[in-house]
Amino acid sequence: MPDEIIEEVQTPETDNLEVDTPEVAAAEVSETVDPVEAAVQERLAQMKANMDRMSKERDDALKVKNQMEADAKAAKIAQLEKDGKLQEVAEMKIADLEAKLSIYQAENTKLNRDSVLQSALAGLDFKNDRSREMAYKDIVEQLSQNEDGGWRHNSGTSIDDFVAGYSKSEDNSFLFRVKSNTGSGAANNAGVSNVSQKKTLSEMSTSEMLAAAEKGQLGSFNI
Repeated sequence: MPDEIIEEVQTPETDNLEVDTPEVAAAEVSETVDPVEAAVQERLAQMKANMDRMSKERDDALKVKNQMEADAKAAKIAQLEKDGKLQEVAEMKIADLEAKLSIYQAENTKLNRDSVLQSALAGLDFKNDRSREMAYKDIVEQLSQNEDGGWRHNSGTSIDDFVAGYSKSEDNSFLFRVKSNTGSGAANNAGVSNVSQKKTLSEMSTSEMLAAAEKGQLGSFNI
């Protein structure tokens, strides 16, 4: 009989293979997360959640209040019409129309203001949408309308000029992308001043802490 040919099947050696388990991967990720920055981000998230909740509760309460007022007004008008007091009904309806017109005019004014400000902010290189929103909220509270219906800064400066100065201020530099200085080869980073870098977290103001968080520098500060 011919000799039986036995083929030796080689199986890959698995004893020395290193397989990352979910526990190992989680441990590696946790080592890269700065605990101070994580705590700040968690606190900011909680603050935003509370503000969103309170805003919703306020809006719901206003809806209920407005509906109750509308129902009471409709009932009063119906009673006046039933009693034949048409003059009073007409006056109430005119007053209601004037109130609605005032609201529409205020909304149109706000839209015009927002359009002018957003146009001035459009040319700036913000870090992200949140930075843009922070700048918008900061500036819009400082605007006022003149007799001609135009919008200016409270100081009398035009919106474009004020926004230009706002973007160049070191106090607001953390909102914008860092521009490199090609002449010296070093980055021009004015987001956090040298004074704030010497402070501990407990000594920093909210704006300084937000500036440091934007730049991922919270890990370099002492508690």
